[in-house]
Amino acid sequence: MKNVLILGGGFGGLTAVSFFRTHIKSGKVSVTLIDKNNYSLFTPMLAEVVSGNVKPENIVFPLREICVNNGVHFVKDEVKHIDTPANKVTCENGEYQYDYIIVATGSRTNFRGNQSAMKNAFEFKNITDAIHIKYMIIDFLEKASTMTDPAEKKSLLSFSIIGGGITGVELACEMNDYIRAKIKKEYNTVKPDEYDITIFEYSKTVLPAIDPAQAQKAQEILISNGINVINGASVDEVGLDSINYKKDGQPLTKSSSVTVWTAGVEGQEYLKEVGGETTPDSRLKITKTLNPQSLEAPNVFVIGDSCAYEYKGKFLPPVAPLAMQQGVMAVKNIMRLIKGKQPIDFTYLHFGYLVSLGKNNSVVNLFGIKMRGALAYYIWKIAYLSKIGMFKKQVAVFFDWVMSFCFGNESVLIIDQDNCTNCILQKNHKKPAKKMPL
Repeated sequence: MKNVLILGGGFGGLTAVSFFRTHIKSGKVSVTLIDKNNYSLFTPMLAEVVSGNVKPENIVFPLREICVNNGVHFVKDEVKHIDTPANKVTCENGEYQYDYIIVATGSRTNFRGNQSAMKNAFEFKNITDAIHIKYMIIDFLEKASTMTDPAEKKSLLSFSIIGGGITGVELACEMNDYIRAKIKKEYNTVKPDEYDITIFEYSKTVLPAIDPAQAQKAQEILISNGINVINGASVDEVGLDSINYKKDGQPLTKSSSVTVWTAGVEGQEYLKEVGGETTPDSRLKITKTLNPQSLEAPNVFVIGDSCAYEYKGKFLPPVAPLAMQQGVMAVKNIMRLIKGKQPIDFTYLHFGYLVSLGKNNSVVNLFGIKMRGALAYYIWKIAYLSKIGMFKKQVAVFFDWVMSFCFGNESVLIIDQDNCTNCILQKNHKKPAKKMPL
């Protein structure tokens, strides 16, 4: 029986777990999944946690339960080093040998060397990031509701998102929908022109990775909904309450009480130790059989955000459908090697993209069919609901949406951030929570 290690319980890792199930039952392989968390996050709905459309616990999947159901051993540990010559992985709490390994350890925020952003901008990668941002919005709305000076309110309620890709756009739209609904019904001492949400994007439109015509239309929709978009923006410095940037070579400053960095991701630091070539964003370049390039390690497979896979002359962006398809192929190739057969090449099937632009609006491209508006928005919801891998979570998310549609979203502060000197919301960030005086 061969021992297989899967590093990372994201989309790629969990897909591999499910496809190993029959091989585990037949006694051909023993599979162990290692992840620093005991849950997997459904990242496409992370922005909806900020708006309250879904509850945080409904978009996280219990890895231990999933592993038990598939006959996989789960270890909660953090990977520190991968030694491919010795077929060994060193984690914080132990070492693990393998015959075959699937590296699917996901990505981290790529601050592109901007030290001020590392210090003062908030990340948007995990569930606590989303909860933290939601709580800051509510906290600032509470404080703004007692202010009388419109300029002070505007300064306090100035939110910025650096990076106008899918993550940044969806976050901005959810924040905008939530704040607009709250000031209309509950915080009526705050006027619509006393808050602002700004997206800083280096490209000429937001969503530069999608069809240009749809990207342009998406930007028009954002602007019509009151979201500011600054194109051609190069961010130099992120302060606690402002952003210094250049546009057309001219230095400018924008007030920002909360700045969220969504301008790209990069591979984990230890991937460089695996060997082989890496991209500037620290992802391992892989062959068509999903092995690291320039490395004689046919038992090592790298998938998802950890890899850089070239398709039609360019590296594909790290997205969930790619990771899931690679997870299937990694399992197939491992089983072929065990049977003494040659691995086969991976072929990527591009489904398209789905981008939510807030309530009743979206841009969608499925197999070349392009849509936008309310119909596209509900297609977005149905598509992502179907991708949630656990039936009980699908039911929970569906009823979250029903409750949100019928009764709106609540604005409650369960944790007092100002007096939370040692709480989980602060532990999960590189800096203490920002405090804004009255």
